[in-house]
Amino acid sequence: MTSVPSSEDEAQLQRVLALTLQRDWCMERLSQLTLDGRMEEARAITAEHLELLVTLDARRSLWVRIERDAG
Repeated sequence: MTSVPSSEDEAQLQRVLALTLQRDWCMERLSQLTLDGRMEEARAITAEHLELLVTLDARRSLWVRIERDAG
């Protein structure tokens, strides 16, 4: 019998997917900048996103929910 994932499990999965997409974007951008010879920009992205590139831990990442004002 398979258990149904809880909403917490689903939220955790969504966070992991979001971080994975961000990491993939960073790696793709780093590759393109390096190929273009734009090393300073590549180093800046690496420095800014080093934690994301080194480890992917949705439980230890800061998550912010932005709620729009209905008014």
